Amino acid sequence: MFGPRTLRSFESLGWLRGPKPWILAFGSVAVASIGALGSIGCATAAPPSFPSPEVHSVEERRPISAGESYTSAVEFRKFLVKLPDDHVIGALQIGKECNGREPLTWKIGRDSTVTQDFGALLLEEVAAAGYGVIGHGDVLFEDAHEKKADYVVAGVIRDVRANVCYATPKTNLATAEASLAIDWQIYSYRSREVAFKVTTEGSSLLLRPQPEPGADAISRAVVAASRNLLADPHFHELLTGNGVDRNPQPRPPIAIAYETAPKKPSKSAETVVADSRMAVVTVFAGDSMGSGFLISRDGYLLTDEHVVGPSRYVRVKFVTGREVNGEVVRADRKRDVALVKLEGDVYPYLQLGESSRVQPGADVFAIGTPLEEMFGQTVTKGIVSGYGEEDGQRILRSDVNIQKGNSGGPLLDRSGAVVGLSVNAYTLLPDGIGIGLNGFIPIEEALHALTIQREAPEAAPPAAAPSPGGLSR
Repeated sequence: MFGPRTLRSFESLGWLRGPKPWILAFGSVAVASIGALGSIGCATAAPPSFPSPEVHSVEERRPISAGESYTSAVEFRKFLVKLPDDHVIGALQIGKECNGREPLTWKIGRDSTVTQDFGALLLEEVAAAGYGVIGHGDVLFEDAHEKKADYVVAGVIRDVRANVCYATPKTNLATAEASLAIDWQIYSYRSREVAFKVTTEGSSLLLRPQPEPGADAISRAVVAASRNLLADPHFHELLTGNGVDRNPQPRPPIAIAYETAPKKPSKSAETVVADSRMAVVTVFAGDSMGSGFLISRDGYLLTDEHVVGPSRYVRVKFVTGREVNGEVVRADRKRDVALVKLEGDVYPYLQLGESSRVQPGADVFAIGTPLEEMFGQTVTKGIVSGYGEEDGQRILRSDVNIQKGNSGGPLLDRSGAVVGLSVNAYTLLPDGIGIGLNGFIPIEEALHALTIQREAPEAAPPAAAPSPGGLSR
C-alpha cells in the first residue's frame, strides 16, 4: 500500500524514533514502548492491566476513477486534529493474548496542524484515481502564472484509536491496528466557499510483526479514509463537472454598462489600438503581477483569475502612472477570469467585440505588461491562428507575442474591440522559449462565466465626449 518513498519520508522526519530510547514517536503520536516495561517478565506480581479501546473495522471502498473525462484540479491545504493533548488513543499490549499494559497517548495540542505527510498520502490517492493534482512537495517556487487548482481539500482528523501489540517482547517486533474519522471540506475557488462536506472513516490491521508499526497503522488508516472519500459519488461528480457545488447559492447577474464595437471602425487600426492603451492596466495582487482592462466608464475591469488569486483587493496602474485601488467582486477559477471594481471615478474603457467574428489569418493586437512593470501597456501584433479546446474550455489561439505578465490583458481586433483575454503561452522547456502558439479566453465566455449582463442603454450614464472605443479620457 505504501511505496518506499513514502516510508523513507517518515524516517527522515523522525516519525519512527523519539528523543528517548523508550519512546516511540510516529507523526504527532508518542507512546511508551516495550523498553519501559522490560521488568514485566521478571515481576513477581501480576502486571497491572489497561483496557484496550475497540478499534473500528471500516470497509475500504474502491475509489471511483476519473475515467476519460476532464476533471477539475485539486490541491491539499491541511489536516487539523480534534484531540486534546495527552489524550489516550489506545493501549500498548503485551503477550500472545495482546493484553493491555500501558496507554498510548496522543502528544499534540488541540487543533494543531498535523504534518503535511498525511496530505501527501491523500494527493497520491487522488492522482492514482486519475484526478488532476496541483502542488508538489519538491517544488521550491510557485509560478503565479501557471494553472491553479479548482478545489482545495482540507480535513479534521478525529476519533483516533490505535493498539500496538508486542506478542513476543524479546524480539521488539509488534503488530498494530488503528482507526480514525476525517471530516472533509472541499473548498471551491470558483464560488469562494465550501462546496462539499463529508465524513469518512478508515482503519488498518497490520498482522505481520514489524519494528514500531504505529506510524504505519495510522498512515494506512488515513489512506483508507482518503479512498473512501474518493469512492463518494458526490466527490466524483464535483470534480468531473457532472455535478455542481452543493452549497453555494446561484450567482445573480451583474449589470454593467459595457459597449459593443461598431462593425466598421471610423479610425485606422493603428490609431484605435494606440488609444486603447489608456484603458489597459497593470494589476498588482499580493506578489502577483498581471494585466487587465476596463470595460465600463464606472470602473469595472476584467482580468484572469490566476492574476488576482485569493486576493480580495488589488492595485492597478494606468499608462499615465496613475494608481487606483480595486476590489475583486467575482471570479471563476475554472474559466480563469475575474471581475474587479475600481474605486468611484470616470475611466477610459474598451468596447467589446465577438471572438467568432475574427477568422484565422485576421490581424489581432495584444496589450499588457510582459515580464516587468517597466513594460506596461506594451502592444504586440499577430494573427489569429485558430480555435480549439483546452481542459474542456474553448480557446482562441494566436501567434501574437505574449509573456508572463500579459495574463488578463486584452486581445483586440482591427477595430479595437476586445475579442479575448490573454491566458497562456506555450514555451519550450527548459529555456522557456516561445513558439508563437498562445491561448486567449473568448470575451463572450468570460462574460458568461462571470454572469455579466449588459445594462440597458437608457440606464447607462451619458458619455462625456464620444470617441471610438469609448476612450473619452
